Amino acid sequence: MAEQVSCMKFSELKELVATLAANDQVTADTKIFLDTGWDSLQEILPGAVSVASAQPFQVQDELTKEFFGGYVLAEKSAKFESSGAAEAVIVIQNLY
Repeated sequence: MAEQVSCMKFSELKELVATLAANDQVTADTKIFLDTGWDSLQEILPGAVSVASAQPFQVQDELTKEFFGGYVLAEKSAKFESSGAAEAVIVIQNLY
């Protein structure tokens, strides 16, 4: 059975932004970073957030034989043997 990761929905993002906007420490000049789990934070560049088309796919771990689900951009779906219908998603590009 495939492991499924819960994905943030746009409604949850709107609630989060409202909460952040009410925080006295957050101003229009507050920077936004991505914590990748490494030692440093990665900058989110202006223009890095967009709407794209994505499709679900599954990959099997070679050692455990477990299946894990994920999403791939629709234009790259042929490489991943994706299944299911494409859907609109919000993407934050972190290309470095």
